[in-house]
Amino acid sequence: VVNEDLCAYMPAIKCPTLLIWGENDTATPISDAKKMASLIPDSGLCEIKGAGHFSFIDSPYEVNAIIASFLEVSAQ
Repeated sequence: VVNEDLCAYMPAIKCPTLLIWGENDTATPISDAKKMASLIPDSGLCEIKGAGHFSFIDSPYEVNAIIASFLEVSAQ
């Protein structure tokens, strides 16, 4: 799946979507995230400064706060 182009499916996503990306991700660069965000309706992109592919490890408190905020807003 990693090398498949799934862009055609992204506009069909019907739920609020949060993308969390490390600015220094070399496995899947931030340009991929920006493309996904433009294709997925009702999506948001949070770029974690200084983080790599595993942004949840590099910046756990920031990622946790972002997810908590997203879930709080989504539940309303």
